[in-house]
Amino acid sequence: MLSNLRYIFVVNTVGPFGGAERQALILADYLKTNVSRHVKFLALEDGQEFRQKLESKGIEIIVFPFKHHSGKLKKVFNYYRLIKLLKKEKPDVLIPYVAESNKVVAQIWSFSGARFAFWNQREEGRNLYGTSHEKNLINKVPSIVSNSFEGKNALIKAYGLTEGRITVINNGVIPYMGDIQKIDWHKKLGVDPGRPLVAMIANITERKDHDTLIRAWSEVIRSCRQAEEQLPFLILAGRKARTYDQLRLLAFDLKLSDHIAFTGSLKNVQELIEAMDFCVFSSNLEGCPNGVLECMERGKTVVGTHISGMEQALGLKYKKHVLVPPNDYKTFSDKVLGILRDPKLKQDIGDYNKKRISSEFSVQKMADTHLKLVEKGLRQ
Repeated sequence: MLSNLRYIFVVNTVGPFGGAERQALILADYLKTNVSRHVKFLALEDGQEFRQKLESKGIEIIVFPFKHHSGKLKKVFNYYRLIKLLKKEKPDVLIPYVAESNKVVAQIWSFSGARFAFWNQREEGRNLYGTSHEKNLINKVPSIVSNSFEGKNALIKAYGLTEGRITVINNGVIPYMGDIQKIDWHKKLGVDPGRPLVAMIANITERKDHDTLIRAWSEVIRSCRQAEEQLPFLILAGRKARTYDQLRLLAFDLKLSDHIAFTGSLKNVQELIEAMDFCVFSSNLEGCPNGVLECMERGKTVVGTHISGMEQALGLKYKKHVLVPPNDYKTFSDKVLGILRDPKLKQDIGDYNKKRISSEFSVQKMADTHLKLVEKGLRQ
């Protein structure tokens, strides 16, 4: 039954490529390769970065410009046009990603000819307003899923849903199977050979807490100097967005110019992760961060903020060594120093992280859980 279904993923844009878009691509590619050749994307805004990745997988894209903040009459007309478009596509299953596309799908899915639809909560609670209209919409969607406990709790709080109404499905992480080019990052960044390299994989936006990490790094450098140890070097890899300028100035003010590099977006982040001694992740609100999961998949220790998304990713076995209270840069520096000074602990945690990805975050497990919900819904 599942192999004959037509799946349409609905996304806000095929422009910027973030964590939600990565997960949409992973699931769509799995379905197209293993389940059904009828997999398409409907984007509510055009763009380039995500579009190129979809096209490289041979996935068809339909662009339907949708103005989320239009007046009521214009929005109704847009819904009408979107329903007509979907009816021509004859979808069986609609899979939206992020809040805006969830709301659009919830509004129109039952008129589109689709037999099943998800509310797919990818964020940790942004743009959930809890209005009576939204409550009515979400309660009409056959299946509500979230990739995080943070997202699940946000839905319960905003809409008064019961816990049993929401299924938490871990993100899927693809084990990297390609050749990883060995890059001499010391040479590339002009760093003295032998300095330990540590990276945070995340776009430089206000949604992350690079500020605390940079302040922690100042403490790390100071402590290593006092102990006459090799000074570690921090690499911040990710798109340079709104907070980049102020963070660059903070690093300059803390005299960290020789100890931190902002690389911007990388085409192959695995090449960076592979070369790192370990990784870090500082953020006060996350679903289940891909920037952590990718490091775990490469067998790296990750030190990060103690929030529910980090617990979900890392588990609790090594929490006293790797989890840090939010906004506590001194404790963050202590945890980093603990890993730097204990190579065996670093290796043990890295090995555990890699096994955890295989057992809890496989793409097949993620896809199978989605498909079981579809199958169950269509049989009811």
